Amino acid sequence: MVTSNAPRRDALYVKVLLGIAFAALAAAAPLAAQVLADSSPLIEPVPSAPAYIPMSLHERWHGYLHENLLGSKFVIGVFASAFISHISRDPVEWGVGANGYVHRVENRFFTAGIDGVVHSSLAAALHQDTRYHRGDGTVLQRAGHAMGRTFFTYNEAGHRVFDFSGMAGIYGSSMLSTYWHPRPSPMGAGVRAGNFGVIVQAGTNLFKEFEPDVKRLLSRK
Repeated sequence: MVTSNAPRRDALYVKVLLGIAFAALAAAAPLAAQVLADSSPLIEPVPSAPAYIPMSLHERWHGYLHENLLGSKFVIGVFASAFISHISRDPVEWGVGANGYVHRVENRFFTAGIDGVVHSSLAAALHQDTRYHRGDGTVLQRAGHAMGRTFFTYNEAGHRVFDFSGMAGIYGSSMLSTYWHPRPSPMGAGVRAGNFGVIVQAGTNLFKEFEPDVKRLLSRK
């Protein structure tokens, strides 16, 4: 009887993500203590954003190149997600040695590249915004804004709409990438990889939201 490794792999993904979350909370503890003790908190409410301005063609091209090919965050994301797949042995046929990690880096690079093409091209066709706009209000409100941006974006009129182009990029690239895996299974493995991609995107949005605050904290050390 052949059993699937998917439940075990998914459980390992959850453990890895929980480990990252606990590490982030531990790192944020000194920040929280200083915010409570300081009369001028390091994370301050952001004022309301100005009127929405639609993306120009130049911004679309610049955003695509920066987010999917030339940006340092793209490179870090490729190597980090490949490392998570490597320690979880996904797929197991690629092994755990250096050669297996190279395979997973290549896999994440091409997957992210497909994601960028699908996301950017569909967003242009649907007149949807691919940029990340920081939220306003309190820390919790800004965190909620970052999580909501995972599923919603803006159209040319500045109205919030479901981010169909972003979701299509995540799930489409995840499913297509399974065709060069040792065991092609676009529906099953692709959907699981897409779900993982949504979690990664939510974490990326949180990082973009609070990155300036973290830099301000480090500059005060």
